[in-house]
Amino acid sequence: MTAKPQVLLAGWLHDTTRERLKSEFPQVEVIDGRDKALLEQRIPHGTVIYGTPPVQLLLQAKALRWIQLNSAGVSLGLCDALQGADIRVTNLAGLYGPTIAEHALGLMLMLARNLHRAMRQQHDRLWSRDIRHGLGDLGDKTVGVVGLGNIGQHIARLCQAFGMRVLGTRRTPRTTPCVDRVYGPEKTTEMLAQADFVVVAAPLTRETDGMLGQADFEAMKRGVYFVNISRGRIAREDVLLEALRSGHVAGAGLDVFATEPLPADHPLWEMAHVVITPHFCGDTVNLSAQPGELFLRNLRAWLDGKPLGHVVDISRGY
Repeated sequence: MTAKPQVLLAGWLHDTTRERLKSEFPQVEVIDGRDKALLEQRIPHGTVIYGTPPVQLLLQAKALRWIQLNSAGVSLGLCDALQGADIRVTNLAGLYGPTIAEHALGLMLMLARNLHRAMRQQHDRLWSRDIRHGLGDLGDKTVGVVGLGNIGQHIARLCQAFGMRVLGTRRTPRTTPCVDRVYGPEKTTEMLAQADFVVVAAPLTRETDGMLGQADFEAMKRGVYFVNISRGRIAREDVLLEALRSGHVAGAGLDVFATEPLPADHPLWEMAHVVITPHFCGDTVNLSAQPGELFLRNLRAWLDGKPLGHVVDISRGY
């Protein structure tokens, strides 16, 4: 008798999805691998993993055939570890666009309307209308979106609804809904020079790791606002810090950082013109049943020998 494929759950699943997995897929053995010790014990026999497995354990995963990530992003370490391996990888790309776009717009509005300063005044019980100086509207501004994938396109849609001029970059430039002009990666600096707001929405890959450096920040207008809801390492953090200190960047809204959690002694914490959120801009999706529903659809396809959805190109990293 052939042994059942083992499905290791290395990530959180909504209770209803977990129940459906067990009731609708009796042909697989479901193992709760969120306990690290149990995951280490069972990974040599696991056929499918839901979640993001520790890279150091993959060498032991001799039976592994498919990883369904519980994120849109794919770590560089995982890509390196799986180069040449006969293991399919799928992700949650496409689920996060609307919610992360709203978070990005929220950060933009906070910075433009000085709401971050108003919150500090509320905390101090200080009534001062001086913060009205420097208030701005989004409607007459230009936004430059670095990365016009699913998330970037949803950001463009919302920015256009606010009446903004929308510019953006993508790997292969082509006409993109809600974007006034699209640039290739080699013209990123040209785009940045026109933007009042820069929003980073590109995936972290070998090509984008540290891609926004000294020349890029120098090309930006003095007084630009910088928002990153993608991955902290896409922009060189030392260069961003210097630009914030000098005032060249008037403010930043950051959900992601080079090191997470952000260390308690990091200088970003002390900057009044920086809005920090703890990498949670996609968690309305993460805490819903959507990721699990996608996994169940893919699991059904995998068991039936049909093509999987949301397949990752490991060589590209997304």
